[in-house]
Amino acid sequence: MIGQTEYKKPSYSRFHFLIVALRYGLSRIWIIQGDSVQTKKHFPKVLLLAFLWMASSAFAQIVYFHHAQNLTELTSVAEQFLTERAQHISGQAEITVYPLDPRLMVPACDNLVPYLSQGAKVWGRTTVAIRCLAPEPWHITVKANVRVYAPHLAATKALPPGHVITASDLSMITSDITAKRPGMLTDKEHAIGRIVARAIQPGRAIRPEQLRAVKAIQAGQAVRIVGKGNGFVVSREGNAINGAEEGQITRVKMANGSMIRGIARSDGVIELNF
Repeated sequence: MIGQTEYKKPSYSRFHFLIVALRYGLSRIWIIQGDSVQTKKHFPKVLLLAFLWMASSAFAQIVYFHHAQNLTELTSVAEQFLTERAQHISGQAEITVYPLDPRLMVPACDNLVPYLSQGAKVWGRTTVAIRCLAPEPWHITVKANVRVYAPHLAATKALPPGHVITASDLSMITSDITAKRPGMLTDKEHAIGRIVARAIQPGRAIRPEQLRAVKAIQAGQAVRIVGKGNGFVVSREGNAINGAEEGQITRVKMANGSMIRGIARSDGVIELNF
């Protein structure tokens, strides 16, 4: 069932008692007539009783529906609630509220309070709970789906591992980000010049973990060690023991065989701070 509800047993109006009394009286007449009735003699009475019985059932339905909650109003309340919450999401929200089961009937409510069910989110497949505070308390759940369309980076072609990203490898597309894992890149500057660490298929979103920075220092590369202190600068030559990205720590073997550690910088420079 699309909707679920819990509510207290409603108080019955005088119409309900009238219906019960009418049905009881008709049932008694039917029993009395049934003991001695013969089909031809009492057929018109039987038809009349059947008609009155069905009329009482129809009247009961009319009275009940008159006091029942409009289900369309409930879905509208849920949609308005999600629309207000989605305003704080980056992107264009598309909200679909699924209709409630038409067989579902609850007493009419004057004070409807919508809220998110426990553990529910504002986007993706979600559930909005609606509580009635008066005149008779009950609550119901309405299922919905909130799609959020936002721009992000995608590959224009297949990008193999080791490939250095260029502007022509990237495009900005808009798609439903609720169907994807979070963390997609949205700025080309965060991808251009980086190396593909894991293969990326055409049209797929690009994530930071799929890329790595180009190494500023390669293993075995001849480097210049620059040491800076209070009022002086020292420069020496050496060879990098391991490769490193800019800002990472790398080891360097000096000409005299000693080993030092420094911060990798661009242009083959290892920086030392005294």
